[in-house]
Amino acid sequence: MSTAIHSTPAQRGPVVEFDHHSPVYAQNNWRIYDELRKRTPVAWTDAHGGFWVLSRYDDIADVARDDIKFSSAENGITIPPTQQRSVPIDLDPPEAQAYRAVLQPFFSPKAVRHWTACVERWGTVCIDQVIERGRMDLIMDLANPLPALFTCEFIGLPIENWETYARCMHEGVYTGPDNPDFARTRQELEWTVKNLYELVAQERRNPREAMLGNLVRAQVNGKLLTDEEIVSICFLLMAGGFDTTTGLAGNVFNYLGETPAIRQYLIDQPDKIPNAVEEFLRYFTPQQALCRTAKQDVEIRGVRVRKGERVLLAWAAANHDPEAFEAPNEVRFDRFPNLHQAFGIGSHRCLGSHFARVEMCTMLHEVLTRLPDFTIAAGAARYPSIGIVNGWINMPATFTPGPRKLPNERLPAKA
Repeated sequence: MSTAIHSTPAQRGPVVEFDHHSPVYAQNNWRIYDELRKRTPVAWTDAHGGFWVLSRYDDIADVARDDIKFSSAENGITIPPTQQRSVPIDLDPPEAQAYRAVLQPFFSPKAVRHWTACVERWGTVCIDQVIERGRMDLIMDLANPLPALFTCEFIGLPIENWETYARCMHEGVYTGPDNPDFARTRQELEWTVKNLYELVAQERRNPREAMLGNLVRAQVNGKLLTDEEIVSICFLLMAGGFDTTTGLAGNVFNYLGETPAIRQYLIDQPDKIPNAVEEFLRYFTPQQALCRTAKQDVEIRGVRVRKGERVLLAWAAANHDPEAFEAPNEVRFDRFPNLHQAFGIGSHRCLGSHFARVEMCTMLHEVLTRLPDFTIAAGAARYPSIGIVNGWINMPATFTPGPRKLPNERLPAKA
């Protein structure tokens, strides 16, 4: 991949070679966006049927906030588009806001406070499973299970199924058709959807007080949510809740493994962990980009974007824009204000942002207090494609063994 400009009709604007799902992008995303910002901040690529790439903070924010000229419902919010509509992220206001109003109470500051102890307990239990043996996989033993276990409890899913849910959500974001695990991953994702339908049917017969039980009783515009809408909401919450925080955690652990002085700084000053998490969100940007479709002809920086054309909102590019952040390619825990776009911006800003922060702070606290001398071992592997989530497949590590905190607690057994 390069950002070399091809000849093109004037009204089209500059054309570049760009594919955010490619291995080249995964290895060079910051450099690619730096070149785009300098030369072609509004660029057309023919990849995936063709779309515009925005790489300036202000342009991305303007489009994300403009629900009049740009749509999430037309073609969805991913490139390439998925086959099924996701509620509410693939809807436009005011319809999207009607569904978000149903979900908002579950993500309020009060709800976050209520669930924080649950997140912290799972963090302790995950570390307890490995701390006595002095070795672990930071992804598969902590960064993957903690968000999955919490999300299961939060939604009201069978906790004993957490490992199957987590595996397919984790592997599904980087396992392509050429991967030997593709068929199994697809089967597990299909099983998860089928299982969600079964769980919705159970809740309709005997609703509980968890989120799933509330969703079967919820109404939008005077009508009960359909089974399909509830399954779509739950699957979206799982997709967002299971692997984006996992992706951030992998990048953070790898960074701290390579920068012992910064690791020691956070060990010595744990009160700085929340600021560090905010900067890590900006720096690594777990979800690299989403998109919108133009509902009318518009101009961005003098470039004509036609009705029906898709526009990639590259959150990762915005978060490294030197016009928005001083020294954007440096980690600075004192950065303020840190108005990053890691959770998106506008009407579809991530509902679960506060939970993601709690999960990441919890994982950092557990690792830095209980495994302070961890060393990442050979064999750690990044996702070959980070167009969906910027993460790691696995990350083996060693450390000085220590004691359990909750000797009688174990991860839930598989169903």
